[in-house]
Parts: sequence; C-alpha cells; structure tokens
Amino acid sequence: MFKNPIFEYGGINNAGGADPYIVSLANTSSTASEVKLFNAQQNLTLENQGLPDGVVANAESIFEMPTAQTFSCYSFAPLIGFPAGTTFSLRLAVSGLVPQFSLIQNLVTFTNKTLVGAFSGIINFDFVKPNRAQFRNLSATAEGDFQVLRFVFSVTDLAVTKGQDIVAIRAENTGTGCVDDFPLVTTQTGFNSNNSSNASTYQEILQTTNFTPFGVDSLVLQSPKLTALAENPVFLTEVDANGNRQQQQIALLRSPYMRPNQRVFSYIKEINGATEIDFTLPPSTTATLFIYDKYRTML
Repeated sequence: MFKNPIFEYGGINNAGGADPYIVSLANTSSTASEVKLFNAQQNLTLENQGLPDGVVANAESIFEMPTAQTFSCYSFAPLIGFPAGTTFSLRLAVSGLVPQFSLIQNLVTFTNKTLVGAFSGIINFDFVKPNRAQFRNLSATAEGDFQVLRFVFSVTDLAVTKGQDIVAIRAENTGTGCVDDFPLVTTQTGFNSNNSSNASTYQEILQTTNFTPFGVDSLVLQSPKLTALAENPVFLTEVDANGNRQQQQIALLRSPYMRPNQRVFSYIKEINGATEIDFTLPPSTTATLFIYDKYRTML
C-alpha cells in the first residue's frame, strides 16, 4: 500500500493502494533554475526534456563534477575545439574505465550539446562513433561551453552501471597527448523506481500525459527547501478550446494534515500534453511531485 503523504498525519492511507505518479527533481547547480514541467508536446523533443542544465528528473543516483573544469583536450591551434580522435570515457568504482564514444571529426561548434547527446545515447554520427560498451539509459547534462564544462550524469536505476558508482570522467587523445581526468561526486536522491509501479522515467511520464491525460485528484509538492521555493510565483499554463495558451498564477496550499515541507498545487485538474507547471527550484536542492490520478486513487 502506497501512503499518500497528505493523509499520513491524519492516519488515513490510500486504501486502494493506487500508486501516485512521481516526478523527483534535483537541482545540482549552485544557482536557482526555472523549471517548466510537463508540456510533453514541446518538451519531449528537447534536450533533457526541456529541463535546465544541471536539473535532473527521476534519478536514483547522480554523478556530477563538483565544479566546472578546463578540458586540456580542447584545442586552440591549429583548430579551435575538440580534435578528431578524442575519446570520452567514464570510470566505474570497481570495473574501471569504460569508453563511451570517440570523435571522428573535429568538434568545433555546439560542443556542449554534442557531447551531452553522445553521453545520453543521442548520437550525431557525423561527429561521434559510440563504443559498444556505452551505457544505455544514462542521462547527461552539462553547464558551460567550449573548454570549460561541468558534466552531470544520472540514472533512474543503478543497474545501468551494473550497480556501481561512476567515479570519474575522462577525455584523452593519443594524437595530441592530452589527458583530462576529473572525479565525480555521487548523490543518492532517495528516488527508487521499485517504490511505485508509476515511478517511471520522466520521459515515460511525458509520453503518458501526451496520449492519456492525468485527471488530477491532488498534486503534492515536497521539498526540503519549500520555503525558498514558495518565495517565487508558480504558474500554470493550459490550452483552451480554441488552442490558445492561457497562463495563470496558482497558489501552494497547505492542509492541516500535511508535513511542514509539503504543499498542494491549487486549480490543477488535468495534466495533458500541453499542460505546463512553471516554478523556480532553489540551488542544490530537491523537489518531489506526487500526482494522484483521480481515476486511480481510492481513499
């Protein structure tokens, strides 16, 4: 039986045992980030599903560079960029170095997006040759560009990396002799896809809302920095019968039976492919949304 956090203080649980859909966010950046959730019609086609750099969703484990670093493999002469032959690898705690991909052409422009896509399995075959041992279902984002980058990797299930932490990122080019090896810090978010049959990847949740909208019985927000989060406005954007996008500011409400770090989004009755919830996520914190579908929840 999955316990609805709204009613836990009141001693009333989800009698039907229906699981909520879960969106677990983590802002790994040192700055606040504006998060625009859902809106599957647009975000499904965007990098990182439209989330800002440094923000990850529904990750059991996060592996991040603590600060941006300068990659010496980025060349300034005779070309500007990462030269062909540069190999990018990730090091596992036990298994060691696992090559992910190599550049087959000089990467001069859009270095951030091309590398992030390659780590995430979105391959531009004009520039990148993937390695057969490349991790599947690995998500990556990066802050910065050119030679100064901070990579953040995440997995929904640690089985992606054979149960091992990713402890370092490495770039090397035997032709130029460069080697960059930067440690990664591991964060366990507390998200566990085994806790709920609906604790899917964020991409899967977007796909679901696009074809089978959620009829929202309640949408609960939980965050250790809820006070800071609530200092900024929250906006709901929906599409009316004429196809026009309408935005309104909504409130975060508190019930007597809620924990201090929980609120309920007001006025949200449905999440479909065009619905968007816009709020600011404070730096270095997490926020979890529990979506109770009125067609599934029985109290």
